[in-house]
Amino acid sequence: MKNLSIYCMALNNKYFYSLNKIKKLINKKNYPYIFLFFSIIFATLIWSYITIPYDDDNLINGEYFQKKLNPLNDTVRAIFFIFFPLFIFFISFLKLSNSLSFWPTNQNFFLKKKYGKIDRSLELNIVSLFFIIFVIIEFLTINIDIYLGKIDTHHEGTFLVAPLNYLIKNQIWLGTFFDYGAIGNNIALIYSKFFGNYSIGINRFGDAFLTLLNKILLILICLKIVANLSLDKGRLLFFIIFSLLTLTLTSYHYANVTPFHYRLFIYLLFFLLLINILMSKKPKIILLIILGIFSLISALFYIDIGAYINATLFFAVIFLIFQKKYVYSIFIILGILASWICFILILPIDEIMEFSFQFSFITSVSDYLLGIEYPQPFSNKSTRYTKALIFIIISGIFVINFLFNKDLKINYRTKVFLIFAFISSIILFKSGLMRSDGPHIKYSSGFYMLIIFFSLTYCVFLYLQKKEFFNRLENLIFEKKIVFILMLSFSFLVIQSENIFNIKNVFNFNKNIFSLTKSPDNQFLSKKYLTFISEFKKISEKDSCVQQFTDDNALPYFLNKPTCTQFYYNAHIISNWTEDKFLEQLKEASPSFIVYRSNINWFKNLNNAPKADKFILDNYSLFKKIYDWEVYKINN
Repeated sequence: MKNLSIYCMALNNKYFYSLNKIKKLINKKNYPYIFLFFSIIFATLIWSYITIPYDDDNLINGEYFQKKLNPLNDTVRAIFFIFFPLFIFFISFLKLSNSLSFWPTNQNFFLKKKYGKIDRSLELNIVSLFFIIFVIIEFLTINIDIYLGKIDTHHEGTFLVAPLNYLIKNQIWLGTFFDYGAIGNNIALIYSKFFGNYSIGINRFGDAFLTLLNKILLILICLKIVANLSLDKGRLLFFIIFSLLTLTLTSYHYANVTPFHYRLFIYLLFFLLLINILMSKKPKIILLIILGIFSLISALFYIDIGAYINATLFFAVIFLIFQKKYVYSIFIILGILASWICFILILPIDEIMEFSFQFSFITSVSDYLLGIEYPQPFSNKSTRYTKALIFIIISGIFVINFLFNKDLKINYRTKVFLIFAFISSIILFKSGLMRSDGPHIKYSSGFYMLIIFFSLTYCVFLYLQKKEFFNRLENLIFEKKIVFILMLSFSFLVIQSENIFNIKNVFNFNKNIFSLTKSPDNQFLSKKYLTFISEFKKISEKDSCVQQFTDDNALPYFLNKPTCTQFYYNAHIISNWTEDKFLEQLKEASPSFIVYRSNINWFKNLNNAPKADKFILDNYSLFKKIYDWEVYKINN
């Protein structure tokens, strides 16, 4: 009986211990996270109930057409899934905290933080310079073999044919209907100025060089952020760790998409200038004007990135107006207007009209043409997609904490960075929502991962500042130069993790680059493709232009002939949009031969261009089949 009593007392004590543990866990400070958890469940449950009526007038064949889904569905669903939990968290976070206030009149509000003195230590600048040198050395150690794989004639073809069209036709938008943008698709023309020509190898080297520039821009962005932190100690160590984490978000692996893809170069350059301006007490007028000019430059570079940058510019102007910095916002607007006015005055009106049409076409049609429905979070095979949305929410939680929790000691400038990094992450995620596949999800993840890396590093360092060993470590770094050099060397080895065994390439860089940029194009082609090119070149010898009706976009480049129409990317031939224009240009050119079919048909849907398809079949007949390619000849 005594043993039973003791057992009951122990059980009772264990019960009360567990109960107290649960009570401790569910305390007032954890309420916002509990509300957040249940709001995510709610947002998940109503995901499929958020629907916008389908536009029955749309006839563009794609997944949305087949499923009768409005492209806005995914955007609205994702916005609700992200911002509803964050709103619930935000309200409960402010409501349940006695040390915070929501009202702008209160000095604790994030927009009212005072400017403080910036500590720009010499050591921080030196380390950033070392890191830039390190990534340049990393660039010199690239294994060229990863760039010598077979060509993707669909995607790479768009960068090879557009410059050819421009050089022969001497027209920009009137000569080519661009897939990415005038500068983006013609970037090989820039490479040709340095190499005297352009080729597959030169284009790939150019992509690697843009990746190097992205790495340098990321280091400079990290430098700008860390230089303005309010950390009392450990700023140098913070920069080293934060920069190393950030550099993992981009890579030279040609076949892999990274969070900061080389196509984001123009956005990173814009973002660096943006935070420099917004984090400055009195930015230079010329920088404000240049920021506005990015409205035009980005739209010419890449249409999608241009739309994202213009959206970010809109929020930047609103932000400045909200802060009553009207003069700064006026100069940005002047930069926008001046650049577009100059563009209109310099170029012929027909080129401008065609640019306007192509910009409108790409932004209007891409969702219907390329869109893939975004899976419901936590559904079957949705791990990658759910993770992306949850990571955005996590980055939003960090931002809310840093903006409103004064105990975290985040100053005004850092809060500005967090605000616009989060805005950028939401805007860029449109690419992941539009084409919901692995590469596009990863491609749009850079900024929210940047926020998460910064936040985790900051929280760790805020905790370590209170530890004595951390103070001794910092003193050792500053006092013992050899330790500092060893740390930088170790950092270099970490950065070099994928290329460290190729260090000898530094001494053979010229030879390696020469072997890539001077590689003959046939090295990148399969035997079947080479045979097809050789035979089709003989067949179409008398044709002055090339027209293919598949997704084999590189064909005109290999034949060294311009396209017979603007449309080298045939998925852009769409009924009620561009089909009549294509037919008019095709009839005028009247090529004797057309490549009607191949095994490369990623986006081409003949149902999107029924009149064009009928015209070819009525006026051309099968002449020869070369492996997977079907060559049609005009009827006599």
